[in-house]
Amino acid sequence: MSNYDKEVSIVIPTYNRIELLEFTLLSLYEQSIPARNFEVIVVDDGSTDKTRKVLSKLKTPYSLKVLHNKSNKGAAHSRNRGIKASRGEIIIFLDEMLVDSDFIKGHLTYHKKEKMVVTTTFNGKFIYTHKYPGFSRKQKRECKNIIKNTGAGKYKTLKKGVTRLFHPDEVINHSVLQYGLTARSIYNQYYTLQDTYGLYLERMASPWFLFVTNGISLSREMLNQAGIFDEKFEGAWLEDWELGYRFYQAGAAFYNAPDIACYHQSHPIGTNNKSRVVNYLCFTEKFPEIEVLLVAAMTRPFRWSFVSWGNIVTQFKQLEKYVGAFYAEFITAFRDLAQDLRWYTAVKVNNQELHLLTSPEAGFSRWETAFAGKVKNQLEQLEQESHLSGTYFYLIEGFKDLLRLPLK
Repeated sequence: MSNYDKEVSIVIPTYNRIELLEFTLLSLYEQSIPARNFEVIVVDDGSTDKTRKVLSKLKTPYSLKVLHNKSNKGAAHSRNRGIKASRGEIIIFLDEMLVDSDFIKGHLTYHKKEKMVVTTTFNGKFIYTHKYPGFSRKQKRECKNIIKNTGAGKYKTLKKGVTRLFHPDEVINHSVLQYGLTARSIYNQYYTLQDTYGLYLERMASPWFLFVTNGISLSREMLNQAGIFDEKFEGAWLEDWELGYRFYQAGAAFYNAPDIACYHQSHPIGTNNKSRVVNYLCFTEKFPEIEVLLVAAMTRPFRWSFVSWGNIVTQFKQLEKYVGAFYAEFITAFRDLAQDLRWYTAVKVNNQELHLLTSPEAGFSRWETAFAGKVKNQLEQLEQESHLSGTYFYLIEGFKDLLRLPLK
């Protein structure tokens, strides 16, 4: 059997975004593989907009299954429900994205290699298909430019204040994709890591960060081995990374495919900080490893990039493996700081007055004097010896950054 003959199931959870979901489904109308070879499963997570009405009227050329949750259960529950209702050998998790005609075929190409997880997120592609009153200043500016350059913005939608910028025919024939944009920072950061750690980030300690579910494919066999999504995770935050971590433990190879077109449809971004903290705590309780604990450093106030985070985690593992006996106190101290980060993240969501220390030096007082002295000496050695300061640069800077965490 040809790789392109494998049956594919596309699972799409949705909640109150029917205008975007409709375009996603239209962009799948004209795929370069036969429609009989794939199915699309939409899981409506208790939407209160016109989702049910619009979906009931769609006449898709492919098999479309629509499942309705009685109430909002979250992304993990919805994707699991889609998985259980699917039949494909290859499963693609998709959000409200736009894809081109070779989207499914492109994913299948990479599944010639076993245990592959293929993503598109770090191509940084996005597109404005609708204009929302709740856009940020940056989004309003970018959307205005799209309207100016295309003459778009003529079509009404079912939602008050929301304007559709393109005709459905432009989505079906994929001509709309010419107006797509690229978030260069995401794109450049990913390829910086790939240059450092290999095509599949195989030399990196945490390649599972590529497991982002807005355009990712994997085999049912791998799902059976690693398990499905953990439904204790609320909303849509870190539930994908947690599953990606289990895939990594099961031996998966991760690859961001630059040739697969998958565009995020821009919409207002909402945040639920408490829900995010709950999911982070759930993740770290299951896997209290350094790479998981440090995920919180990619949010405020530290805002590490995923390049910094990935380098810090990898350099820590290397130091521990190759010269750990000479830096035992430094390694222990770094692990202490990672745990302090977890504590800080948990309490800060309810206590906005919990400020960082004014200097890294003040952070050494969290330890007994004798132990803190050994940590200082080992840090100085890492900084002063040129062959070490270069090799462990990100780790050194990350350590000093975390030293500013408040004292318990």
